[in-house]
Amino acid sequence: MNCLLSYKGYLISFSSFCLLVSIVYHQNLKKCSHRENRIILINSTKKASELSELTTQINEIFNQIDERMPNVTFIHKDTTTSAKNSKVFIKTPQNRYCVGDQLTVQVDVYDYLGQRKSYGGDYLRSRISNPDKAAGSSGRIEDFNNGTYHIHFTLFWEGKVVVTVFLMHPSEAVTALWRARNSWYGNVDYLGKFTSEGKEMITKCGYDLDKKDELCEYADHENEEYFYCVKPQNFSCDSYTEFKNWKTLATQLSDLENSLLTQSNVRVEIPVNMQPLEVILCNKSSSKTEATCKTGISLEYPSGYVMNNLWYPKTCNMQTYHTVEELNTCMQGKFFYMFGDSTMHQWMTYFENKLKTLSLMNVYEAGWAQKHLGVDIKRNIQVVWKRHGRPFVYLGFVSLREERYIPREIDLIGGNEHTVIALNIGVHFRLFPVHHYIRRLLNIRRAIERLFLRSPKTKVIIKTENTSDMANEYEGMSDFHAYVHYFIMEIIFKGLNVGFVNGWDMTTAFNTNQLHPPEPYLRNEVNMLMTYICS
Repeated sequence: MNCLLSYKGYLISFSSFCLLVSIVYHQNLKKCSHRENRIILINSTKKASELSELTTQINEIFNQIDERMPNVTFIHKDTTTSAKNSKVFIKTPQNRYCVGDQLTVQVDVYDYLGQRKSYGGDYLRSRISNPDKAAGSSGRIEDFNNGTYHIHFTLFWEGKVVVTVFLMHPSEAVTALWRARNSWYGNVDYLGKFTSEGKEMITKCGYDLDKKDELCEYADHENEEYFYCVKPQNFSCDSYTEFKNWKTLATQLSDLENSLLTQSNVRVEIPVNMQPLEVILCNKSSSKTEATCKTGISLEYPSGYVMNNLWYPKTCNMQTYHTVEELNTCMQGKFFYMFGDSTMHQWMTYFENKLKTLSLMNVYEAGWAQKHLGVDIKRNIQVVWKRHGRPFVYLGFVSLREERYIPREIDLIGGNEHTVIALNIGVHFRLFPVHHYIRRLLNIRRAIERLFLRSPKTKVIIKTENTSDMANEYEGMSDFHAYVHYFIMEIIFKGLNVGFVNGWDMTTAFNTNQLHPPEPYLRNEVNMLMTYICS
């Protein structure tokens, strides 16, 4: 996986990143202006001294990521990256491979004409596996920006190791996806329902409406979050009660660009020019550690491996909570607040199915996106799941009665040693310009910092996105957008005393290829959550 904390092919520290991003920010004001149809900066017409601290941070992070994105043009598919013509081989072969060793694999990419590519930016995904042991782990990809990539693996297990590399998208498609995402709001349409004295009116809503209309503004000024609806005649803006939205499936891409995003051209395996490796257990070689996983461990990639449907973190031990008694013992006396999308809703469903003594309250809403509230009076357990707030794509009308962004939800929780907050956002943000995602994460970090000031003993667990099946809707829903989100999350939450459930890494290792993985996988995410809060 290409680390976005690298610059010109070199890994840099976080402190160096902060200095670099300041330099890149000012350089890119001029450099990026030629990139057509991009939302490069927020409030870019203002002087730097007039921008808020939050907006400045958003712009800096955006420009750091934008600097790492390819910006290439092409006139024929033949000059784009071909998985079939590209080559994968071990950079420095060894006579023997021991458990715990590092393995570096090189990828040289070529186009359909057999010509070596001279630039990078391809979206690759890599994995090592052992089918006999149901074992797998991801690899960290280093992009030299010249058509050569190094993939760094850790040899976690004894026995056979098979290397697999996929071309998810060529750099030409990455360029198009990044440009399209940050150029408009046309991926999703909104409707808002207004209710007053038994009457209803439905109007258009969104982030970017025609200012000629009289608009209702729904603002969180402190967090600089804004949303608008066309004001219906004879209704007040306060009578806004429900919303619905849907993916438009509209496109910003040309026919040529879209030709790179057909199913046959996505997630194509690159031929591997090597036999499976045989890894042995050498003198004192081991990939195991004795420490139990605690909050405060950095988000890293790869962060562990899977074997026989059980996740083994790289730097700590995960405890298992397979029985109802083990779960109840761990959760007794705790209040769980979970905020996120359908992949965290799976955690709630897991608890509802496993904990038979958890009574579900009727919150008088409909659909899976309603708030879920479960209590176990005897064990003093409370479990709550709520959707993370706009942008949240849901086809049916849903209530706005308790619609709050995660930072506001965190601010409303007093916190103590009995409180657990788990959160994730990502999938629904793929359909919007990336500055929305950056802003939300920065605001969540600030809210967590405020929480830790008043209650340092509260446990906060953050889950990254899952990989998906990559079967359709590539422009708005490609894993490429989650790939970008992962590194934004790594940057923003660095140094916080939180626990990470690395869904991005774990689903790659498990090779689930499902946005909503099955229970054998899900059990491992819950085990990581339980380990952080109960060990």
